[in-house]
Amino acid sequence: MRLDIPVLVTLTIAAAALQSVLSLPPWMVIKPPLLTAIAAYYALSRELPLALTAALWCGALADLSGGFPLTVTTPFVLLLSIGLRSLRRYAGVFFYWRGLLVMAFAAVLQAIWYGAAAGLGGMPLTAFIRTLTGTAAGGAVVGWIMFFICDRFDHLAGNVKGVEPEDGAAWHITNL
Repeated sequence: MRLDIPVLVTLTIAAAALQSVLSLPPWMVIKPPLLTAIAAYYALSRELPLALTAALWCGALADLSGGFPLTVTTPFVLLLSIGLRSLRRYAGVFFYWRGLLVMAFAAVLQAIWYGAAAGLGGMPLTAFIRTLTGTAAGGAVVGWIMFFICDRFDHLAGNVKGVEPEDGAAWHITNL
């Protein structure tokens, strides 16, 4: 029995709780995008229905925990997941590094999306552009950590198997 949904629910609830209590770092434009990283992980590692389910849940929980209307983060995360799905076959095998690179780029895109959707909140445009570098660095760290946590949860739940412990072939890709 696959435990994709229980793992997804556990990860999203824990990340939403943590993201809601984290404060905004002064060197970032947005809070650390924990839920966006989970959606990106599922977009790169699961079939389309589960990837879109993860994107919808993560986007809605990010909006609820951040105090935004449901139309701010949810469309961004859905579009990001669809975009990552198209890049999935070109991604390499270095999974945690892939999370680092994807989330460095996605965090900057999310900050620009928030700036366009919710306004800059009185921040001058030059300061906004300077803090995008810190946002990329924070997104990279969050991506590496969250991809590692998501992968460990999948291994513990038995959602990922392989011939060797480090193989990591997903059940839906493997022919038994």
